[in-house]
Amino acid sequence: MRVLLAEDDADLRETTALILRKHGFDVVTAHDGTDAEAKLVTEVVDVALLDVMMPGKDGIALTKLIRSRGDLPVVLLTARDLSSDQVMGLEAGADDYVTKPFDGDVLAARLRAVVRRGATRQETERLGDLEIDRAGMTLTKAGEPVQLSATEFRLLSVLLDHIGAVLSRDQLLDHVWGSSDWGDPRVVDVNIQRLRSKIGADTIATVRGAGYKLVRQ
Repeated sequence: MRVLLAEDDADLRETTALILRKHGFDVVTAHDGTDAEAKLVTEVVDVALLDVMMPGKDGIALTKLIRSRGDLPVVLLTARDLSSDQVMGLEAGADDYVTKPFDGDVLAARLRAVVRRGATRQETERLGDLEIDRAGMTLTKAGEPVQLSATEFRLLSVLLDHIGAVLSRDQLLDHVWGSSDWGDPRVVDVNIQRLRSKIGADTIATVRGAGYKLVRQ
């Protein structure tokens, strides 16, 4: 598995690359976002590991660029106390994030997980009259395009991954927003309501006292 590691701190970049190589990864390094953008053109990689705070082009901007060009998995390196970085990164289209300082085993596992999820997903999936294209982040209902925000699409994808299973608000916060400590769990309710208004009220069931589940059509 080949990783593009973009980190402007030279010591941390070298240490992280060493950790990843010890876990069996092939590592391509970039010293900032602009360098990483150039490497994406010249190198073939399976996943991008990007520091959020970089000069030139930061990790958020680079994530948006990557997402606009395709479905390369992206994992962000964020400061532990900056939940805003985590939220912005996920909204930009990142697949996951790891907080600094990180455990090498956890980082390796997260990278493998996002690559594995991308490899096993079908390009398009059907649910009743819905057709979901995860790679292109598009949705149609009865053949008509439906506009979803990045958060709404991520929420739908998580529910689709666990179709028929009940997911609690905390589980949805973990999967969609990155942490069950992210904030008021009512943010889940609000986004569920928005998603229902676009894909159909009967598509997502409320299980009182437990959470929500996507209903098989």
